[in-house]
Parts: sequence; structure tokens; C-alpha cells
Amino acid sequence: MASIGLEIVKKFLKKGIFEESQGATVFKGEDHGLHTRVFVSSQGIPTYEAKDLGLNVTKFDKYPDASQSIIVTASEQNDYFKVLLKVLSLIDEKNGAKTMHIGHGMMRFASSKMSSRTGNVVTADSLIGDLKQMVMERIADRGFDPAESEEISMIVAIGAIKYSILRSSIGSDIVFDSASSISFEGDSGPYLQYSAVRAQSILEKAGVVGGFSSPAGATAGSNPRTIETPTTPAFKIPNTIGLLEKLIVRFADVAERARLEYAPQIVANYLINLAGAFNSFYASQTIIDEKDPLSPYRLELTKVFQKVMTDGLWLLGIKVPKKM
Repeated sequence: MASIGLEIVKKFLKKGIFEESQGATVFKGEDHGLHTRVFVSSQGIPTYEAKDLGLNVTKFDKYPDASQSIIVTASEQNDYFKVLLKVLSLIDEKNGAKTMHIGHGMMRFASSKMSSRTGNVVTADSLIGDLKQMVMERIADRGFDPAESEEISMIVAIGAIKYSILRSSIGSDIVFDSASSISFEGDSGPYLQYSAVRAQSILEKAGVVGGFSSPAGATAGSNPRTIETPTTPAFKIPNTIGLLEKLIVRFADVAERARLEYAPQIVANYLINLAGAFNSFYASQTIIDEKDPLSPYRLELTKVFQKVMTDGLWLLGIKVPKKM
């Protein structure tokens, strides 16, 4: 991107967006309430500013139909990107308006603080590897074959890291604790994955039990009623709906709010509450019962929960393993 950025700076130097100062090419940010930054050094070498400029211009050349470009960095880069985005808007007002920067906090570990100066730095590969090993030890007694164990542990480890990051409010620092991050209970990614897998297991079990084909389109209502279908002659709806149903119907609004506010933690917090409601429902209800006319409804509710949980985790970039 250095050569592209250099050509852009040269082009717009002639148009007055940049100016020369002591042999370097700079953008006088003070004219816009910002600060001055060097885009080409006095030796003619493009700086990070020029490289980032070239990258963002190239981005829209490659994806001309892109509606928005979001740059996420540590919040210490906020002032830097205020200048860069101003330059982008002056070069191309349309693409500049479609570009935004979000400053996030830094990650630190509950047991220690990372420092490049002291060499106490944890790489992404080593973190994933450590968590993967911890998960493999946790599921060692569950009877999975080596290939299954490998796949599950990788999906769970990555999910644990992603959730730990995305549950934090934008701009705040992230305190990462390895042990709690892979817990199958409480505020963790694996807890959400496990809840989805539990629901899927119930549905698979119901599939081999006669008379439990849930009718499409059956929904909860405020009044008791019976739905007649070819597969389920008496599909009953309960008199009242519970917390699980109330949370499920909020999913679309939660996702939209998270999108508008650029706040993935809204989805993460919602999913934790949803998983808690489902697990309470699971603990208090007999979902599969051939003699209970409400059982098909509970199966349908389980099916919808599994779909919403899986979709919600997908929004966070988290996969659901087939088993856990």
C-alpha cells in the first residue's frame, strides 16, 4: 500500500490538501481542529499514514458497492484516525463518509499484564493452543473419538476467546481469564454453545420418538387452544407464556440495536439471558412426554430456541459444535 499511498499524496499535494514542510509532506490538521501528521518523510518515504490512506482507497476500488468500512483498533489510535478520516473525506467525500473508526480497549490477562518491553507477550496462536488443550482435558471423559475431540476443542476455544472480547463494551479494556472463559456454565462462550448443543440433542432424541412431529407455524398465544394437524391431532398451546418465549421474540430487535449502535455486547448479553431462560425451562419441564399434550409445543419452543441461539452466535462469529 506504500506506493499507492505515495501516489495519492503526490496527487493531492498539487490540489492543496497536503503541503510541504521542511522537506516532508504533511496534512495540517490544525486547520480542521485536529493535529498535523506527516504522510511522506523528508527522505521521500511514505509513512503509516500514507500506507493506511492507500489501503482505504484500495478497499473501495476493490469493493465499489460496499456501503460501509469499519476500522477497529486500540483506542490509543483514536486521534490518529480522526486525522486519517478527515483526509479521506477531503480526497473522496463519498467514501470518506462511509468509513468509520471504532477505538477499543486493550486485552490484559487476569494473572498478569502483557508488555512487549519485558517480553511478556501472548500470541493469538499460543492463546488458542492453550485453551484448546484445556478444553480437550475437560471433555476427555465424554467418549469422543480423537477427530471429534480435536474439532470440538478448537471450536470451543475460539468461541471462548471471541465471546470474552465481544461481551465487553466498546472502548473498555478486556480482562481475560482462561479458566472462566472455557467454563460450560455462567458468562462464557462455551456455555452458549453448550445450550445450543443441548437443545439440538433434545430435538434429535425427539425425532426417534413416535408422535412428536411439531406442526409448522404453531406459536404461543395468551389463550389456551388446540391445533389439529395430520401429525399431531392435539397440539396444545399453554395458557401463559414464559420468559423464554418473551426473550425469543426480542431477537430481531436486539440484533438491529446492536447493528445501529455498533455494539456486539448487546447480542452477547442477550444470548446469556436467553441461555439461562432455556436451561431453567429445561430443568423445570419434561420436554419429551408422549402422554403430555403440551410436549409438542415444548419441542417447537426448543427448536426455535436452538435456531435463535445458533443465529445469535453466528452474529458474533462463533460456531456451534455438533457435540460437547
